[in-house]
Amino acid sequence: MTQTLEVVITDEDLGKLVDDEDLWAVIVWNDDVNTFAHVIKALIEILNHSLTRAEQLTNEIHHSGKAVVAVRPKEEATAIVQRFHGRAIQATMER
Repeated sequence: MTQTLEVVITDEDLGKLVDDEDLWAVIVWNDDVNTFAHVIKALIEILNHSLTRAEQLTNEIHHSGKAVVAVRPKEEATAIVQRFHGRAIQATMER
């Protein structure tokens, strides 16, 4: 049984969310060192992404050079970046 939940956020609600929260994008960068399997495992363990989503993001990182893997409040984004660094995966954050 598959169930799909579609959430619609209005522009007004989105604007309020961005204004009320100090949201930062967590960006993972491509490198010539880490394997696909290592990055996928990190995305699953650090961000609780599904295997499918982690594979999609890893392909985007490989082909585009980077990917936004999460958007979180600043303190949480900082902790996530540090966790990626702890696994020798280059990550940064941007507002």
